[in-house]
Amino acid sequence: MNPRWLLVLGLACTLTACGGGGPVKRVHPSTASIQQLAVQADGVWRITLRIQNYSTTPMHYSALDAKLSIAGVEAGRIGIVPDIDIVGSSGDVVETTLKTSAKIPSGNDFAYELKGHIQTSEPKGSFPFTTSSRLSPVPGIANTYR
Repeated sequence: MNPRWLLVLGLACTLTACGGGGPVKRVHPSTASIQQLAVQADGVWRITLRIQNYSTTPMHYSALDAKLSIAGVEAGRIGIVPDIDIVGSSGDVVETTLKTSAKIPSGNDFAYELKGHIQTSEPKGSFPFTTSSRLSPVPGIANTYR
């Protein structure tokens, strides 16, 4: 084989080895949404929140603080310490309760809004978020909405 070709092949291999470094880690703002809301017999709301990690790297979620509005009426504040790790481009759920005097609107479905901050400790960050969506009654399960 020609020595020039060996030199070119050697340089190409060297450049390929230096350019590695693995996948790029990108941190994107996380969000939270209500996966399920169940009104218990004592009137307390059991809320299942879904925290979504849009980053390409795992994140440790250390705090979530948000104002919850139902059909445009403030229902209360949700403040939790999730203390969970969520892998990149994935989500997980946490549960909390809320004592409120707010009422669930009668009818089929209703709008809700969560507005607040999610904090991560690894990597360290604070992400403001606003989620607006709708919840509908779960067929066959009284006082439960998804």
